[in-house]
Amino acid sequence: MSLDLHLEADQHLTTALLGRLLENLPRTEQANVPGGIQATFPSGLSLRCEDSQLQPEIYAEDRKGCDFSVGLRCYLRIKGPEPEGHSALDEIRWLLENIAQSCEALFILSFQYEATLYWRDANGLHCADD
Repeated sequence: MSLDLHLEADQHLTTALLGRLLENLPRTEQANVPGGIQATFPSGLSLRCEDSQLQPEIYAEDRKGCDFSVGLRCYLRIKGPEPEGHSALDEIRWLLENIAQSCEALFILSFQYEATLYWRDANGLHCADD
């Protein structure tokens, strides 16, 4: 079984910046693909992103008050059991916290566009569980 998550961010988050952030997470493998990047995290979490100026609308159903033009879309997939000592959810939180610290990007992370898990608005980074 796999879980699909979607990160929608404004133009402040670029594939180049995301690539630099991923370089700081040990044992994360990344590769450039046309118009974006893909990466595999130590937990097995996979990420694929692409610049998205052609589709600027937010697809997440619960926008948590966010309203921005989407400039980057990332597709994250949690698949199968994680190796001992690794957590896809911890890696996702690490990634979002680092994005929030590195740029002014507004973003929404949702589960299949239906349930918003994290979002960053003018007041900072939020988690639906908080």
